[in-house]
Amino acid sequence: MIKKIFLSRPLFIWFIPACFFLSFPSCTQAPMTIPPLEAAAERFLEQISYIITPQEEKIFREIPPEDRAKFIEEFWRRRDPDPETEVNEFRQAYYTRMAIADKAFKAGIPGWKTDRGRIYILLGPPTDVIKKTMGDTPTEFGESRRELSSNILEEGTITERPSEIWVYNQYPDYFSGPLRLVFVATEGTKDYKLVSDITIKPMSMISYYSFDPDILYYQRVAEVTDQSSDFPIAGLPDFSINLEKLFKDEGGNPLATFVIAIPFRGLTFVQDGNKWRYFLKFSIECHLSQSKEVFRSQREYSDSHDLETLKAKFRQNESLIDTWTIPVNRGDNRLYFRLEDQVNKQSLRKWRLIKVK
Repeated sequence: MIKKIFLSRPLFIWFIPACFFLSFPSCTQAPMTIPPLEAAAERFLEQISYIITPQEEKIFREIPPEDRAKFIEEFWRRRDPDPETEVNEFRQAYYTRMAIADKAFKAGIPGWKTDRGRIYILLGPPTDVIKKTMGDTPTEFGESRRELSSNILEEGTITERPSEIWVYNQYPDYFSGPLRLVFVATEGTKDYKLVSDITIKPMSMISYYSFDPDILYYQRVAEVTDQSSDFPIAGLPDFSINLEKLFKDEGGNPLATFVIAIPFRGLTFVQDGNKWRYFLKFSIECHLSQSKEVFRSQREYSDSHDLETLKAKFRQNESLIDTWTIPVNRGDNRLYFRLEDQVNKQSLRKWRLIKVK
């Protein structure tokens, strides 16, 4: 029986510099670039900046414009807590909270961009709010209007400027008890800055409804020795592109050599016996400058490893690495790199511009 499993951890990002020293001495600027985003794409990134992972943002900036609609659809699908319903509850809650925060916390900047707006979007309305103006007695506002202990009222509330304390009781397991967040008004403005020494992240970055239950075990195995807090999303193909050199062959034709790195943590494996196998297809398509000619090349990668070997690869952040050399023309060349995971039928396409002098 063949069993499918995702052996990865959700938040991880690989980065390899765009280029090393190139053999063309006349090249004074980076010969390979990522085309900039258009205004609509930048607005999308700005609006979901609180919940997008570093890996997702990196991918979004690297994919061609025609692929962004699919990315956005998949972005929200990964966060849908109940995919059986027509409504994506996570997306609906996110934009509803953003609209409320934008109206409630305006302070010279959009309300959703303030510290209070950010916390409201990520954690929702607090259980209680304690407001204090200069020299005044703290006043409690909340759904329950319960009595708060004196230490909660007094600790951290003495300030020369107006302040608010937001109390969250609805996440006892996540924060190991009630969460208190202190906001202090910025002098001369209506903006309140978060002064509590705590990092607030989304309660649920990714929905794991489609993953094998054993994924939690393998996540922890890889996490034990990791110093990074960013890991790849399970089942989301990803890769890095490094332009190694530009040179000419014996006939004087320009060529480009790339190194492609595909993190093992982002792959999907199938179990067959005692081994775990991956199946990948990678292709490069180059639209040659000043020509209608298109160069295409494709390779397939497949291998199997025992579980202990894979665990070691995850802990050491290893990648499948391969080198490609393709023809280019003088001028601007447009390249498309495509990775297809044949196990989970997911794919990812990135693009680059290469200028050859």
